[in-house]
Amino acid sequence: MSLMDVSNLASAWQIFAELLRWGALALIPVGIIMYFTGHLQRILVFVYGDFTRSERNKFVSYGVLFFVIIGIYWLLRCIKDPTFSAFVDSKHVWKAKIVSLLVVFPLVAGYNYLVDKFPRHRLFYAMSAIYSAIFLVLWFFVRNECYGLPAAKCDRWALLGWIAYVVIESFGSLMVVLFYSFMADTTTPEAGKKGFFVTQTFAQIGAIFGSKVVASQSQVIGVDKLYVVAALVIAFAIPAIVRFIMWYIPKEELAGYQAKGTVESKKKTGFVEGIKFLFSQPYLLGIFVVVSAFEVVVTVFDLQFKVLIQDYAKGDPNVFGAYTGDFGVAVSVLALASLLLGVGKIGRKIGLTISLALMPLMVLAMIFTMQFIPSIGVVFWVMVFAKGVNYALGQPSKEQLYIPTSREAKYKSKAWVDTFGSRFAKASGAGIIGLHYSWLALPFLAISGINIAICVGWFFTAFYLGRKHKHAVDHNEVVC
Repeated sequence: MSLMDVSNLASAWQIFAELLRWGALALIPVGIIMYFTGHLQRILVFVYGDFTRSERNKFVSYGVLFFVIIGIYWLLRCIKDPTFSAFVDSKHVWKAKIVSLLVVFPLVAGYNYLVDKFPRHRLFYAMSAIYSAIFLVLWFFVRNECYGLPAAKCDRWALLGWIAYVVIESFGSLMVVLFYSFMADTTTPEAGKKGFFVTQTFAQIGAIFGSKVVASQSQVIGVDKLYVVAALVIAFAIPAIVRFIMWYIPKEELAGYQAKGTVESKKKTGFVEGIKFLFSQPYLLGIFVVVSAFEVVVTVFDLQFKVLIQDYAKGDPNVFGAYTGDFGVAVSVLALASLLLGVGKIGRKIGLTISLALMPLMVLAMIFTMQFIPSIGVVFWVMVFAKGVNYALGQPSKEQLYIPTSREAKYKSKAWVDTFGSRFAKASGAGIIGLHYSWLALPFLAISGINIAICVGWFFTAFYLGRKHKHAVDHNEVVC
């Protein structure tokens, strides 16, 4: 990475951040005026669709919960790589992706046990207690002067870097999976076309907030103290909001998709049955492919990006954290702007099938851009665009696929798809980039060829899923 690249990127980001700051300030008085004149309400109906009062209360409440979950996730995500870089090295991140794949099996087994043990809302209480305790313990070790971040690099316990990386990855998988499972289980297909985009808007605001905290505070209070901040919010905020939802939202609004002829199964689907069910259903396997394909390609981009950031930060975890925080803000601002400018309305107009198929086409364009213009500035904005558009369009579209499915699919098999599928994809992407950094030294042109082949398969799978979903909803059926 040349000094010119660093200078250009820093200048572009400063201009971008300044424009955002003034734009946000200008929107406050404009928003107040539009609210009292009724124009704001009409714009929101145009962007998201028309809601009943009960639906609005429900999805705003869900949005507040998702705001907290995603805000904490992005805070942790932005300190994950600086922590790993400080204790291990960013050039070994591809190995950490593979390790997280191995760890996911016992984690999903534990999650499935909790699904059988607790009602759906109490899962939030159980998992909040578990993760808040884990992050408090991590904070205790990471801050230690003998083997933590304050110690010299040679004295730090490398194992802490590996543990922190895997735990944060699992939080991002399981807590987000739990939220989406809960929402899909309590949402009808028609409401889901609007509601998922509302909650995604709250999520992007949360992501901006979490990323901004890291960007502004990592060099002030240090990366280590952010672990205890995350632990306290997880312990108190998430359970409190879930309890409010269960008290405030009418019981009939918590009833989801009910297809004709379906009966709630009393039989528990365990660890092995959950994965058997996944691999016995082509529809669920298709979702597995869609989830995995995006992660494989973006992981290849992401690992290249992290090595460049480490070189830029010169080994300082606080500088690394500030940079990843700024990156998180940029991603989330793009996703939020896309949602507010009507990407949800576009998605409703073009339909779920086209929305799903657009993602591989856009990623293909990014592959060609990365191949022919491989600079740090290009990598930064390609990653911002890829992740921002996925959060704004790809994620809400993918989650709608679970609405016409059984409870076993929503909770058990979805956990496998979104945890094992995501981890498997990231491990595969890590393996692909590892072919370049290992003794094979595979050229990036060959790696781009692999990614293009993945996108082609992803494109055709998206069409299959869209047609299957439409048929099930039109005929009031359950896919699986």
